[in-house]
Amino acid sequence: MRLTPALLALALAGCNAKPPQLSESAQARLDAPLPTSEKQRVWECAGTSNVVEGHKFVLKLQGKPADWGGEIWSTLERAKRLGCTQAEMDAPDMGHWSSPFVVPHPR
Repeated sequence: MRLTPALLALALAGCNAKPPQLSESAQARLDAPLPTSEKQRVWECAGTSNVVEGHKFVLKLQGKPADWGGEIWSTLERAKRLGCTQAEMDAPDMGHWSSPFVVPHPR
């Protein structure tokens, strides 16, 4: 019986997958409307893996924790909500993450 409370606590801890505090840009990424076409979805998925790795590197250089501000978490959560496959996330950026956008947003 002593194991039951521990398992319950562990299960409840797993339910809290959202970081305690998100930056404004991380929250805006999550609140953005979902794509309405398959082309838009693939366009948003492409390059996500490189962005996450680059963000980790920049945060490390700045001496900040690995997911400071929830940027990485919100990027991966958005990809999960979009249904991005690993191959789509590993594909080269199609302009979504570039500044300014390289390719116009697909319709």
